[in-house]
Amino acid sequence: MILEQAQSYYRATANAMPERAPLAADLTADVCVIGGGFTGINTAIELAQRGLSVVVLEARRVGWGASGRNGGQLIRGIGHDVSGFAKYVGEEGVGYLQRAGIESVALVGERIREHGIDCDLRWGFCELANTPAQFAAFKDEQESLAALGYVHETRLVGPQDMQQVVGSNIYAGGLVDMGSGHLHPLNLVLGEAQVAESLGVRIFEHTEVLELIHGDSVQVRCAGGTVRAAHLVLACNAHLEDLEPRLSGKVLPAGSYIIATEPLSVERASQLIPQNLALCDQKVGLDYYRLSATGACCSAAPAIIRGAIRRISPLTCSPSCSRCSRNWPTPPSSSSGAERSASPPTASPRWGG
Repeated sequence: MILEQAQSYYRATANAMPERAPLAADLTADVCVIGGGFTGINTAIELAQRGLSVVVLEARRVGWGASGRNGGQLIRGIGHDVSGFAKYVGEEGVGYLQRAGIESVALVGERIREHGIDCDLRWGFCELANTPAQFAAFKDEQESLAALGYVHETRLVGPQDMQQVVGSNIYAGGLVDMGSGHLHPLNLVLGEAQVAESLGVRIFEHTEVLELIHGDSVQVRCAGGTVRAAHLVLACNAHLEDLEPRLSGKVLPAGSYIIATEPLSVERASQLIPQNLALCDQKVGLDYYRLSATGACCSAAPAIIRGAIRRISPLTCSPSCSRCSRNWPTPPSSSSGAERSASPPTASPRWGG
């Protein structure tokens, strides 16, 4: 059965999605990449730019997994403080991780600019403190970024000024970073796939890998043919399954579930997120949200599911929604009576990734 893109807001607003044929012959390449998400496609680009021949095999469609249905936030770092890794990788290794977390964002931005990828890139992000202690820690984070030579503007936002960032009164402060931002992730990976193909990368969709045979070279067996390559890249993330047992047992599936409102009025959108920043709080089960280019509010939260990714039941966002009422407990004071009395925006698209 051919598996199309998961139904989501991103799928509904995607740019052209050319259908790529499945593998139907035996091929030889310098490198075979399994997985057509951000990792696989960008690995293929980097290798092709260095003169290597690359074949990408994707079991479904390019961007089918989390690459094409995530929160759309392009943010420096790896999601948490890396200083705790010093005992494993040393201070030099920690420095590398810190720099990589910054350089990765710059690389994406440069690729978008160089190739004119249409993915609604918008710069600007604010970390939201849930407690005064977290806000105090933002000062240290800001100083650490300066010590690393971070070139982008950062600024602290005190609790009394948070309405400039988000129409909510629950946060204890924020740290704005103009070197991070948000975008349409599916359109980004689709654009990157076109870049890869322009460099000679061969991409096959609907091509599930059935077996890996290791030897002097690796043989990647699929229903329609076998790819023989000197090197193999596994870029499957949570969808590795049993393809490589030495790795699959180390992967814990984590689902992040997203809901998008109907397009908001300009007035309401500017009340909720006045500067159109990407927003993310500091909880372990964090809330992160942003405005899309169409004016919808895309809000998300993670959940770790052992064994399998669970299905999320249909939802409707309303003032009684526990997550939304926690973040926006009262309407912004500047909202008009008409805005306050209007029905809350419904949320038709909802999806996991």
